Amino acid sequence: MIYIVTYDIKFDCVNDPKAMKRLKCVSDVLCDYGLRRQRSIFECILDEPKLQEMKKEIAKVIDREKDSVRIYALCEKCLKKAIVQGVGEIVEIKEYAIV
Repeated sequence: MIYIVTYDIKFDCVNDPKAMKRLKCVSDVLCDYGLRRQRSIFECILDEPKLQEMKKEIAKVIDREKDSVRIYALCEKCLKKAIVQGVGEIVEIKEYAIV
């Protein structure tokens, strides 16, 4: 399954060191699970165990009272309807066999 993950980290002031740390941590977590498409948007191909693992890691670093992380599941049918204008390609779900 492909997931679009977006996040928004709330800053209390311009140079908020705690928010900067949360921002970097969320970004680092998501870099381990998917491809950055924009600053706060990732495309992740995950099975259910990996999705749960990613959610747990994100929950450890965000402030649930201030920050927002949204995870949108895209089925293969929806993915085929995706439109890209400009630079970029649409992610494909591929089956792999390890031999």
